Amino acid sequence: MDQDHPRRRRRRRRRRRSGEDHISGLPDELLHSILLRLGSARAAARTCALSRRWRRVWAHLPELVFSSGSRDAPPLAPASFARGVGGVARAVDGALAAYAADTTLEGLVIVLPTAAGDALDGVPAGRVARWLRFAAGSVAGELVLFMPPPTMPPHEPEGVHWAALELPACERARTIALRLRLDWRLWLPPAGSFAALTSLTILFARMDGGELTALVCTRCPSLRNLRLCLVLVDDHGVSIRSDSLRSLSFVAGAPRLEVVTPGLEYLCIGEDIGEARVSAPKLAGLVWSCHATYDPHRHRLEDAGRRRLQLLDIGETSAAGLLMRKFDGVEVDQLRLGVSITLGIEAYKSFSNETSKLPKCQTLNITLLPRNCHGLAPVMLHLLRSCSSTKKVSVQLFDFSGYSSD
Repeated sequence: MDQDHPRRRRRRRRRRRSGEDHISGLPDELLHSILLRLGSARAAARTCALSRRWRRVWAHLPELVFSSGSRDAPPLAPASFARGVGGVARAVDGALAAYAADTTLEGLVIVLPTAAGDALDGVPAGRVARWLRFAAGSVAGELVLFMPPPTMPPHEPEGVHWAALELPACERARTIALRLRLDWRLWLPPAGSFAALTSLTILFARMDGGELTALVCTRCPSLRNLRLCLVLVDDHGVSIRSDSLRSLSFVAGAPRLEVVTPGLEYLCIGEDIGEARVSAPKLAGLVWSCHATYDPHRHRLEDAGRRRLQLLDIGETSAAGLLMRKFDGVEVDQLRLGVSITLGIEAYKSFSNETSKLPKCQTLNITLLPRNCHGLAPVMLHLLRSCSSTKKVSVQLFDFSGYSSD
């Protein structure tokens, strides 16, 4: 054993003199695995300074991630934000230009830092359009593009110019998640499909109702999950007809909404809709947000939840009575109810009438919202009398700093 030590020392000295690098001698697949653990395309690209062998290794990575931090990072100061946005954007431009054209990307993630202010002027729609065109030709897995959350007021002044942003057909992408800007109008090219797409999220953009209909109904034949939070730029309604769709979250004020989805299992309505027709015989979960009114004469849930619902979530009691009458006789595994009662005896009487009979449910989750002007005890006693078959009850007290459970 002692005789081996001098031999090992001599071998190490010879390797040091020859400059032999065992890491650089590894196959590209292993080097890619090492670079992916860095978590950043910018850090991976810096390894080209190590040696000639490393110069093009990063340009064949199966994933590229550009971010100045986590997707939920706290806001930066304006000066730091401007530097952060510019740094990430420049890194994206340079890396996409140098990336190997013959390589297929399993993931492209671009997350710009969160902040308020006008620093995003350095990332115009035209710049983002180049990133999307690159993704259309290279991404065969996940595409994530997150601009910072919007800071514009919900009602913008008239005459504002909306920048056009084309969403090119990403035929091989399986997941697309876009968080854009409220002053960008998203539009589709004349041709092309999203043949492999199973999950689509579009947040904070403007779109034509007819183009949205065409996108979902004719260009995404395999779509299973759809999440939309948009501003519609016209008075056209939206029609969502899909045999493959399983989950739909629709947060967009539309004059008309048609949903014909034989396999839909989850539906969330998050904004007021003038008229709605929903045909979803397999629906198991329904969320009706506090921002959306419900009128059975204008909102027809034709064959949803005939016998059983796993989840019925009613954001606020303004829609509770009518919705619960709609599902009277339907067994509900979990009923979520938001309670917000304004001051006065008439408001409390209205609440009592609307919730005098709750659906049969296994679990009742009650959220008392900040605008609730009545005590917890009378509200809870009334609700418990209305759902004597419930096996489990949970209560959340909401204030503007967050939730606290009792």
